[in-house]
Amino acid sequence: MDTVKKINEILVSLFNSVLKMEERALQDSTSPNLSITEIHTLEAIGAGKPKTMTQVAGTLKISVGTLTVAISKLVKKGYVERSRVSEDRRVVKIWLTEEGKATVTEHQKFHEAMVRDAISDLSEEDTARFMQSIETINQFFLMQKTKHLKSNNSLELKPINLGELKIPVPIFQGGMGIGVSMSRLAGAVANCGGVGVISGAQSGYSEPDFEKAVVTANIRAIKRNIKEALAAVAGNSEAGPIGVNIMCAQKNYEEYVTAAIEAGAQIIISGAGLPTALPGISKTENVKLIPIVSSARATGLIIKSWAKKHNRVPDAVIFEGPLAGGHLGFKEEQLDLAQENFYKTITEIKAELQNLPNCPLIVGGGIFTKADALKAMSYGADGVQIGTRFVTTVECDAPMEFKQAYINCKEQDILIIKSPVGMPGRAIKNSFSNKITNEGQRETIKKCNGCLIPCNPAEAPYCITEALVRAARGDADKGLVFCGANAYKCDKIERVEDIFKEFMAGN
Repeated sequence: MDTVKKINEILVSLFNSVLKMEERALQDSTSPNLSITEIHTLEAIGAGKPKTMTQVAGTLKISVGTLTVAISKLVKKGYVERSRVSEDRRVVKIWLTEEGKATVTEHQKFHEAMVRDAISDLSEEDTARFMQSIETINQFFLMQKTKHLKSNNSLELKPINLGELKIPVPIFQGGMGIGVSMSRLAGAVANCGGVGVISGAQSGYSEPDFEKAVVTANIRAIKRNIKEALAAVAGNSEAGPIGVNIMCAQKNYEEYVTAAIEAGAQIIISGAGLPTALPGISKTENVKLIPIVSSARATGLIIKSWAKKHNRVPDAVIFEGPLAGGHLGFKEEQLDLAQENFYKTITEIKAELQNLPNCPLIVGGGIFTKADALKAMSYGADGVQIGTRFVTTVECDAPMEFKQAYINCKEQDILIIKSPVGMPGRAIKNSFSNKITNEGQRETIKKCNGCLIPCNPAEAPYCITEALVRAARGDADKGLVFCGANAYKCDKIERVEDIFKEFMAGN
């Protein structure tokens, strides 16, 4: 029999068999008054904290109107509760009742038992092969709506130029604060030909006068780290440039950008908002300016604003997808849909850049292996940004306790938390995250460290600077440990040089 025909028959039969087993299990369950669709709706809501209607509708890929009808029925049956958010009466949040949670747990156990029985006769090696094959098929179907822009056969990590600035290996190291990516990591990455990036987030946290003179300490630390990183690559003709990541949501943003330029930074990378003022601060084309964006729309707005106000366009653009670490450029309810549209968004941003003379697109968020990089490049990326993978390196500036938190964590230990400024962030579960999420406790903020403009210390549940500093000083359990979605894949301490060798193998 034709292979394609046989596979099609197997897939159709498999789908129907699972559906029948689900229907039979539901009839024999403690909740026989629910349909399969209703069970899947309960699973989308989940047993965690309340979700918005938009968030659940996005997960299920249905309209909010359709979901509203379904939720009304589930409320009447006693499986779901809902209420309007007091701060914005237009927003409705939904959550499972105890009966709803029990139903989801029961259904999940059914699925686990079904899969366990189905693979029980497979060897460990066959199971691994099966997982790899089925994941490949799954990715194929997920990406059918987005067409590749480049042929897979010719893909490799090639040097790129930002004007006269040469980047031998198009790997940008993510800017990770507080204290995670400083001069040591940035210098090591640049020495391998990539772009070493120093985080401008509260860089002076270890300075003796940080508590009394935050801005002065930060500026001193930014300048010192830039000079140290530049010294580390001095004399290496194949080295990449040194950049600084400065969030435009930071207080004293202009002072930090100016300090970085004065110290010799070759690139300023800026996100956490639209960095529309950045070209006006730099006032020189010798320093390359790269905005971080989360959509094609944001890219277009920045290009138009810079061109109109400053007669300048970005030297490159970094697109950070929803699998990135730290603060994310998406609302929590947008994350699932944003990941589904990840490759589509790459092509859309690339289209926004097509009329610019030379503006490479750098893609980050979930880039952990060379295969990840090449896949992003097949959709239009010219280079990639890597953060998480560099944390567990010998050269990373974070303490060993911080690195060990990555190595020890499992996939289920990575969660989304709400920043004091309302932005979602990805971090590793620990006693601190439990306290602020599950227990809903607040930390007393004794002093404002002047980090982010939107933050109101009187209302903030905790000080993000203090939480990040605790982790940067080695308290990985009581501090905030930001990470990317692939942190659980980190299983050893490695060298920056070895990561570059892995990504450049076969070039």
